[in-house]
Amino acid sequence: MRIVQFVKKLNNTELGKGGTHDTYVLVPNELDLSDIFPKKGQTVVFTDRATEGLVAARITIGREKRIVGLGQYYRAKGLSAGDEIIFEKRTLLGQDTFFVSVRQNVDRLVFQKSRHGFELLTPERLFRFLKEAEAAGAQVEIPFLGAKKKRNDSPEDTEYYDILIEGASILTLYSAKEIGEIWVHGGAVRRSEFGSWKKYVTETEGPR
Repeated sequence: MRIVQFVKKLNNTELGKGGTHDTYVLVPNELDLSDIFPKKGQTVVFTDRATEGLVAARITIGREKRIVGLGQYYRAKGLSAGDEIIFEKRTLLGQDTFFVSVRQNVDRLVFQKSRHGFELLTPERLFRFLKEAEAAGAQVEIPFLGAKKKRNDSPEDTEYYDILIEGASILTLYSAKEIGEIWVHGGAVRRSEFGSWKKYVTETEGPR
């Protein structure tokens, strides 16, 4: 059996939370997804691993290359920035089967740098993160800096924060619009860049 997996960590724009309400997966132009999506515009029907429901998705190419058709699936799963979607193809004896699943990283706090501070992309997970940090004795503070409009035509203000780990702000460690994430592990706050695509190919001797 040959197993191909593409894993994408999602951001707010892809989830329809960035103001446009479009839902999709952004694909870098240089990334070849033909193992799973062989042709532009061709619909591939995936089976959700948790519910066995069917999810139809396809690739479109315009100003950007996108996987579309996922809006209802995103909403049903209640996804947030930093969660991952996994597309998978299994080939056995020349027969292909397609699966989709998600991984919700509920312990991670995702943020984006702006000139006003950090915008929390997962504010619904802030309370959980702070409770885990407190329980672990981790030194972290997330002070509120203020609320401002992102653009002059923005309908609502956006709240901005600083993040202090062991008393030191991490604002200067990120450039404009860069996304990061933090979580608690081993009694301390860990920090990482916001990764994007991963591809895995596995060859096995039989069914799994």
